[in-house]
Amino acid sequence: MLDGLGRFAIRHPVWLLTLSILLTLLLVAGIPRLALTSSVEELVPSNSPAKQLLEEVQKQFGGTNMVVLAVQGDIYTPASFERLRRLTQAIQAMPDVERVLSVANVSRLESQDMMLNVSPVLADGPVQPAEVQAARAYVASNPLYRGRLVSGDGHYAAVIVDLSPSAPTLSATAALRDAGRKYWGSGVVLAGLPYLNAEVIRILNETIPRETALAALIIAFVLFLNFRSARGVALPMLSVLLALGWSLGLAGWLGFKLGMISSALPVVVLAVGNSYALHILNRYYHELAVGEAKEKAILLAMGQTGVGVLISALAASAGFLALMTSQIPQIREFGLLTALGIVVAFFAAVLVVPAILALLGTARPALDLERPDGIHRRMERLSTWVERHRQAILAVSAALLLVLAWGATHGTVETSVSAYFPKNGQVRRGIDRVDQVFGGSQTINVVVDGDLKNPRLLRSLQAFSRQAGKLEGVGSVVSVADVVEQIHHALTGHWALPTQRDAVGQELMLFQMSADPQDLKQFMDEGATKANVVVQVKDMPSRQMGRLLDQVQRLADGLIAPQAQRVQVTGSAVLLNELTSMVTHDQLVSLGLALSLVFVFNALLLGSAWLGLMGIIPLILTIAGQFGLMGLAGIPLDVATALIAAVAIGVGDYTIHVIVRYREERRDGASDSNALRTALAVSGRAVLFNSLSIASGFAALFWSGFVPIRTFGGLMDFTVLATAAGALVVMPAVLLSRPLPVGATPSEASSPEGSRAEKTAVAEGRRP
Repeated sequence: MLDGLGRFAIRHPVWLLTLSILLTLLLVAGIPRLALTSSVEELVPSNSPAKQLLEEVQKQFGGTNMVVLAVQGDIYTPASFERLRRLTQAIQAMPDVERVLSVANVSRLESQDMMLNVSPVLADGPVQPAEVQAARAYVASNPLYRGRLVSGDGHYAAVIVDLSPSAPTLSATAALRDAGRKYWGSGVVLAGLPYLNAEVIRILNETIPRETALAALIIAFVLFLNFRSARGVALPMLSVLLALGWSLGLAGWLGFKLGMISSALPVVVLAVGNSYALHILNRYYHELAVGEAKEKAILLAMGQTGVGVLISALAASAGFLALMTSQIPQIREFGLLTALGIVVAFFAAVLVVPAILALLGTARPALDLERPDGIHRRMERLSTWVERHRQAILAVSAALLLVLAWGATHGTVETSVSAYFPKNGQVRRGIDRVDQVFGGSQTINVVVDGDLKNPRLLRSLQAFSRQAGKLEGVGSVVSVADVVEQIHHALTGHWALPTQRDAVGQELMLFQMSADPQDLKQFMDEGATKANVVVQVKDMPSRQMGRLLDQVQRLADGLIAPQAQRVQVTGSAVLLNELTSMVTHDQLVSLGLALSLVFVFNALLLGSAWLGLMGIIPLILTIAGQFGLMGLAGIPLDVATALIAAVAIGVGDYTIHVIVRYREERRDGASDSNALRTALAVSGRAVLFNSLSIASGFAALFWSGFVPIRTFGGLMDFTVLATAAGALVVMPAVLLSRPLPVGATPSEASSPEGSRAEKTAVAEGRRP
């Protein structure tokens, strides 16, 4: 089949290249339509009950799109209050801001003739020392503001900004930062999910072009080391650039968005996709070196090495398409687009590259078998070493596998958004600061359906707030019960809740007539039948957050549920926790499906179930090694490193190239030793440089602004090099210990002047 594609490319090169150019122009026109996404909510599927509930909370209560701007200084002074007032007013005037709350714009509730009087803590005009002290006392006594607006030591103040859901987070948070610097000066940090989302967008804009260009340059350099010619660099690079253009262009036409996960897509396509043309060219140059004509060399490369390339491409596609089973939308899109890139890279290698070779003159062979280079000689010595030590190699490999399997049992899962960013970076410093002085930068929303005028339900909300506030990692807990208590205090002078339902209704009505409706809307609907309890929590590892969510749920079920019709828990922290179980489940499902598909492809194309099993064993060992290394090194499984198994299957099918060439040589009459010698000298050389080019490409991810992507790059370097070692050392030891069934008929591509083994042996100056 593949030599048929080679003949087609040789006979119709102009037509084939013209069609490729037209299709490429059509698809790459979609690249400008690509958008970037940073929303954590978009990682969670739309049918998630917690996500749907959070969207309802946003529509009904607001307050789920908040940014905390924290400023440092001596807060309780007239000068600081004046700066805070100007800053608060400037932020309130911004078009994307729905509400701003700070110590400079809070209102005081007072009773006047049995009515509520609402007045600002700060009057117009210059701030007076007495106003500052009054504000200090009021904030300290008010459960709605205590610990939320000013830190206990008075050295930090928070400006809580509620952005509209449609606000462009990048420009909106940049405007907040600029306002903070303008009106306060230094000592300003931001926190909150919209700010994290904006930082993701900023990093994506900076790093995707840089990583892609760096990966392309490194891969091109490694290709030059192998082929020592411009043609040897240009043709593989052309094939992967076509693949990348088609993949990104289709993403644009389909309306996909690139996020933190898919930021690795260009590097993955470049690194994995260049291997197919590399193997074809490596075999093509080898055939020229043993004296074949150009056309025959192309057909031999396609008919023999092309089988391994096809199996490798199918394995890679299977690995990435298996990600389509993921519950996480961004991972599904990454799997689809990367699989498309791999398929395009394969067809570019077996159609476009041969067509270009047919149009170009015969190249000077990159290999000279009469004067083999250092790589060639070392690969031959490697085959001799493996033959002598094959039993020891297998024993050491088995022992290493046991150690790594033990390490895999110590793995953890991490989905915290803050873990995306470097520990000492600006983003993490802001989160840590807000967590430390204000009690938390994330929220849990407890949504309660019931009669909110019922004093028993209000007391249950108050009891929940007091108990939840004692949990480790929880800052403030506020609800409509705190608002009612504040109203009751203003009217009676006592911090307590009314004991009669009518009294609750009257006090709420007075508040709605006198105060800002937003002060009540964020905690209760207009009909007083649905409440939103806001639990402020610190950023913490996923396992710890999971325990906290369980504790909050149990408290809500035990204290609130008996007095309510229904109690539900949602919030940004809940969505992130849902990702934890999704990542674990998706990893197992996609991995099992991918390995099953690779086994089927190998067995069908090689005509042997045993060979199909032999093809996936190195992949299983590599994946076990990945998870073992992660467990031993304390590297968590997250939304980025969850891709490693699929990508390992995509880059790790090196053994198939050694197996295919070994079978070819054995089928042509070579002994086990000579077949392995040639397989390592030819296919092994390609595997060596292919692994170096892929590992070098993934090394570009070390410069990513996201910690999980950097970790992903490092793990993939380990994977590529470990798999190459398995293909060049472990698999040859297996082949020599248990020879493969190779059949008795000679290859159809054998030369009429003698077998392939004979011609190669003669060219290398040794006996066949």
